[in-house]
Amino acid sequence: MTATDPAPGNILAERLAEWATTRPDENAFTELRFRMQERVPRTMTYASLHAAAGTLAGRLRQESAPGDRVAILCAHGVDYAIAFLACLYSNRVAVPLFPAAGARHRERLHAVLADARPALTLLSAHDDVSAPMLGQALGQALVLPRNGTVPPADSAAVIDPTCGELAYLQYTSGSTKSPAGVRVTHANLATALAQLRHALSAAKDRPIVTWLPFFHDMGLILGLSLPLSLGIHAVTLAPAEFVKRPIHWLRAVSDYRAGVTACPNFGLALAISGTTPEERVGLDLSGLEILINGSEPVRADVLDEFTEIFDPHGFRNHAHTPGFGLAEATLTVTMCDQREEPVWHHFDRGALAEGRVVPLPTDIAGATPPDGVSLVGCGTPVGQVVRVVDPAGRTALPPGYVGEIWVAGDNVCDGYFGRPDATEETFGATLVGADGRWLRTGDLGFQHEGQLYLAGRRKDVIVVDGRNHYPADIEATVQACTPEIRPGHVAVFGHDDGRREDLVVVAELTTVVVAEPAELSVLARRIRTAIASAHEVMPGAVMLVETGRIPKTTSGKLRRGECRARYLAGNLQPVAMI
Repeated sequence: MTATDPAPGNILAERLAEWATTRPDENAFTELRFRMQERVPRTMTYASLHAAAGTLAGRLRQESAPGDRVAILCAHGVDYAIAFLACLYSNRVAVPLFPAAGARHRERLHAVLADARPALTLLSAHDDVSAPMLGQALGQALVLPRNGTVPPADSAAVIDPTCGELAYLQYTSGSTKSPAGVRVTHANLATALAQLRHALSAAKDRPIVTWLPFFHDMGLILGLSLPLSLGIHAVTLAPAEFVKRPIHWLRAVSDYRAGVTACPNFGLALAISGTTPEERVGLDLSGLEILINGSEPVRADVLDEFTEIFDPHGFRNHAHTPGFGLAEATLTVTMCDQREEPVWHHFDRGALAEGRVVPLPTDIAGATPPDGVSLVGCGTPVGQVVRVVDPAGRTALPPGYVGEIWVAGDNVCDGYFGRPDATEETFGATLVGADGRWLRTGDLGFQHEGQLYLAGRRKDVIVVDGRNHYPADIEATVQACTPEIRPGHVAVFGHDDGRREDLVVVAELTTVVVAEPAELSVLARRIRTAIASAHEVMPGAVMLVETGRIPKTTSGKLRRGECRARYLAGNLQPVAMI
């Protein structure tokens, strides 16, 4: 089978059943829990995981009908794996979500549940919040056995035929719009797994260790589905454990001799700042072949610093593997060659604002020129066709020009659940001179020296005095100009007051900052000056806020649109503003 040939039927369930028969006692899935400094693994073999999924699938058949949607609000780990697999086994449409741990994500959960309308929801035994908080939106609530205990099944696990039907609804992060459920079929999933198997061939026989949440597309596919389909050990720890102590992730990669892991840019930055030399003693990352980096802009300086910090512990720079993907394409669109070093270039900022790509020379120290922006290559297409397009004329652009990224392939899903208009707009694009329908990603990018580079989100682009400005570029300038700003917590957006479009900057202060109002005003002016100098645009407003004021998605992406709405409503409560 090639990287683009989808396997028939329910590929993940069928593979797990195969391993349960041929390698029943081998470790399939390990959840890492922590008691203070002690790591407590919870492991299931292929046979026990297959049996648990089959038993729960039997319950789903009793309480729901084929094709019903089943929401998964289980805790990250073994419960989640069993719940997702049980949906596949029983021909129920999984809706991967997360427990209602508090009021923070209540609004998003209510929005998704109202859209998905599940007949049934799966919960972990210790969850005493989700059902009272969400009520009837859950449909019927079914609680998994405590501590993963599975009562003996009356018969062998059964996998219902599902060829051509929906596997699950992957709800988008909501960074640019309200959550929408992407319809992922079993054929889409099989194609995505085949593409990844081809792209990650260097590490196909060693464990995959991740901390990425399973309700996110990369966590669900790379951290759970891919290792189970390949028959390699999946090791996971909860995202909250990574955030509290990033060394837990790195230690797991080291101890389990992982060949593949993944971490978005903010996570690498946290691993740098959130680990100490003492914690790193004894760390061995020499077995790691691939560290996938996606979900948000990849920063060259973070890659370099991560390599510098962890090189003494065996990490090799070529393991950095930037990529680009999205839920609407099941996961992966492009990825860098696992055998090559990551590539980055300086580009003329003014030319990019005009839609042209002009590389700039690099000085001896590798510093970014004052009029340049450093961008990291995101590789080449993985078993699909990718074009950079002028969306107005629907024509493909040659290398050297910025346009919207369009995608076609068997991994591209067929639309959003219950949203025909949005489906047609996003999945039904036609390209002059090419057959078929194309997925409009909404991301801007360009091709240079054979690789795809990302420039930003099309809807986020700010136009001031006829020039385009990319928020991520300006946000990087703000973070670089002062240490008092919390990394990854700067939002830049446009505001039209009826006369002109202005640029607005909202930046969170670090928790350690204690300053007088006059000092904060000086800091805000420093940010404004840095932006004016680097980008030749004067912000209409620079707002400094306390920690936690900038809204983000559950996967950590900035919600610039929501931040703008809060700004307009006066709900950001700045501690300083100019």
